[in-house]
Amino acid sequence: MKFKIKIIGLILTAAIAQSCEKYLDINENPNAAERVDPDLLFSFATTSYINLRSSGDLYIPLALAGQSISSGGNNPTGWGLVSEQQYDISPFSLGNAWSTYYVRGGNNLKQAIQIAENSEPVNSNAAAQSKVLLALIAYETATLYGDVPFTEAWNLDISYPKFDEQKTVLEGVIALCDNALGQFDEVSPLKISGAYDMFYGGDIARWKRLAKSIKFRTLMTMVDADPDKASQIAQIINEGGMVDSPEDNFLVPYETASGKRNPKYAINLQYNGGVNFFFGSSYVVDFMEAIDDPRLPKFFTKPEAADRYVGLVPGANGNNDEHVRISTELHAADAPEVVYNYQEQLFYEAEVYARGLGVAVDLIRANELFKSAIEESCVFYGVTRADAEAFVDRLPTYSNAADLIYQIHYHHWIDKMDRGIDAFTQWRRSGPEGEEVPNLTLPVLAPQGGLFRRYEYAPNELNNNPNAPSQIIRYFEKTWFDL
Repeated sequence: MKFKIKIIGLILTAAIAQSCEKYLDINENPNAAERVDPDLLFSFATTSYINLRSSGDLYIPLALAGQSISSGGNNPTGWGLVSEQQYDISPFSLGNAWSTYYVRGGNNLKQAIQIAENSEPVNSNAAAQSKVLLALIAYETATLYGDVPFTEAWNLDISYPKFDEQKTVLEGVIALCDNALGQFDEVSPLKISGAYDMFYGGDIARWKRLAKSIKFRTLMTMVDADPDKASQIAQIINEGGMVDSPEDNFLVPYETASGKRNPKYAINLQYNGGVNFFFGSSYVVDFMEAIDDPRLPKFFTKPEAADRYVGLVPGANGNNDEHVRISTELHAADAPEVVYNYQEQLFYEAEVYARGLGVAVDLIRANELFKSAIEESCVFYGVTRADAEAFVDRLPTYSNAADLIYQIHYHHWIDKMDRGIDAFTQWRRSGPEGEEVPNLTLPVLAPQGGLFRRYEYAPNELNNNPNAPSQIIRYFEKTWFDL
């Protein structure tokens, strides 16, 4: 199975290159884009970034290590043992993720920004769009690895960029969003649009709302380690102008045609005869089963012999007649890769009012936002609006802040259960060590030494960059924001 995983990683990397082949032959200088439009650089960075999030280098390791899905243990059609569920992360995955964030993603976006800002006339929108996507990449890199290059990253004059503290990088993410918001010009026809902007097709109004929401999410990730961020959270909540409907969902749809399919689907099709490798985690399924959640049949396929939805303890052996698998509907060929959506926005806002982050505690408002988030999540995953409304009407209204906060965090994690890196970050920010939601324990056969909390640095980066950390930092060591 580990051999299979390595092969999958290599194939997915090749697929990324193939899908963007027409964008590769653009420069004589391999390190700098000398005569290419920012549209091409942005599009290539987008494809690389989205494929990484859906792939065996990021989705599979983080969803398994983060326990939002289950490997199936020694089930012949499961992912296998020992795997990422037991924190055995391939160096290929560590290296491919790092390379995508810094080379195929960040480097192309930084060059797109420079070209857009130095063009005549200046293409301010293209620069701003690239800055928002670069902010997302920097956010993920920092939350995943900890201290990473940022202030000296993507600079052709610096061969060995220094590693900045995680807090510095996250402050930089906020600054990138603010800078982009100052550049956006809804009147200008100059922008990245059409097929080159696979997210919004050049709709600058939606890009502006996204930029504010990414800033908001970053503040929410930082606030427990830096309580002073509460005042900025209050300011952005009062200003508004963030993602405010499903039409603002930031995602890229895949297609059913060969070569354009979601990697989650492609892996199961090519290596497991179309059977999903992955089982539903007991932390997800059992919670949803207890409240008769209408998303259950959207998320999972129940065995014909089973009379209810039963999750599998992460790392345990899956029983084909008992345990649910991730549904083929959720991992369809044309299923989108979601980076940010409306229900995520609502969950964060509910948390703000439930916790009183820069604003007065308002449990009435928090309960309303919390139920709206669940309803939107249900509809997003294919539940009818009527059934979604009926479901949230059955849910209790919480009068105790601690109970409500717990439920907000759990449902927020449930909503992201198939977005590996996003679910993993949501769990880590949900409470101090030992009080996270849900209360995860070590997967079956996982090594002792603590729960999984980060990617270790790519070996090539440690070996080649003299400014990289000199001491090995292990997967169970917390980063700055993870208390």
